[in-house]
This record gives sequence, C-alpha cells and structure tokens, in this order.
Amino acid sequence: MPTKHKALILALLTVLASSAAAAKDGPEEVIRALYKDHRPWEHKELNLGNRAVLSKYFSPELTKLFLKNAQLERDCPEGDLCGLDFDPILGAQDFDDHLNFKLHITEATPPQTGRFEARFKLFNEEKPEQEQVLIFQLVQLKNGWRIDDIIYTKDKASLKAVLTAIIDEAIHLKE
Repeated sequence: MPTKHKALILALLTVLASSAAAAKDGPEEVIRALYKDHRPWEHKELNLGNRAVLSKYFSPELTKLFLKNAQLERDCPEGDLCGLDFDPILGAQDFDDHLNFKLHITEATPPQTGRFEARFKLFNEEKPEQEQVLIFQLVQLKNGWRIDDIIYTKDKASLKAVLTAIIDEAIHLKE
C-alpha cells in the first residue's frame, strides 16, 4: 500500500477515534475541547458555518442558530454588518495576539446539571476582575454532552437570545 494511502487511513482513524472519545466525554471535557480547537490568537478558529464542526460541540438547536447566522453573513450586502459582531466562544471582539490562554472551569453556582462556569483572560496583563466569565449550559444527547447555550455574564446576555434576535431582525427587515 502506498505511503499516501497509509497516511490517509491513519488520519481518518484518528478523526474517528477523536469523535468516539468526544461522545463519551463529560460536559467539562466538551468545553475544554472547544477552547482547544478554537484559538484565534493561534489562527485556529472553528468554522461556525459548518454543521459537522458545530455538531461536535453544540446542541442541534444552537447549531441551527449558528447556521442561520452564517447564512445571514453570506447574504449580507457588502459594507453592511450582518450577524454576530463578536466571537461567541470568547464572548468578545478583541484578544491579545500572543495570548497566554489559561482556562478555568468550575461547576456554576448554584450547582445545576450541565451548567459550568469558564473563566479566562483575553489580554495577558488583565487583572482577575477583568477576566471573561461565561456560563455554559450543556445538555446530554445520545451522542454525548453538547453546549446548548452560553451566557455572557458581563452583558447578562445569552448566545441563543442574541442569535435569535439577529435572525428575527433580519427576517423583519426582509418583509
């Protein structure tokens, strides 16, 4: 068998093994995997318009909202701002180009099944009170835990609510 074929088979088996492992992961591991794969300061970003990528981390409902947002962004007239205007995984627009990223995950208070708090800094010199605090609500599905919503504590806003409002406004503007 040519080396090229062996490499391709090995790559496919690696993908399958990582997907199988992800299905068994607990909610905290899903959040950690999300931040391992989404590191824009390292030029690694999730494709938030790709159903297969989204469904690895997000519930079907949140995946649909992301896909509708991606469609709005694609259909957007040049020069207009359509869709999300921030990175929904970081809960911000800006971050250090050479970020020393440290993620701290704890169960949210008060404890609730599938609810976790993620803390991290977006700028290396930030003080602890300036760190991002996001609440992740996860649901357990047949294929494992998935993120069903993200609450941005500084803005007291929910990702689902923000996406729904953007999509509803776009529909209203078309009428």
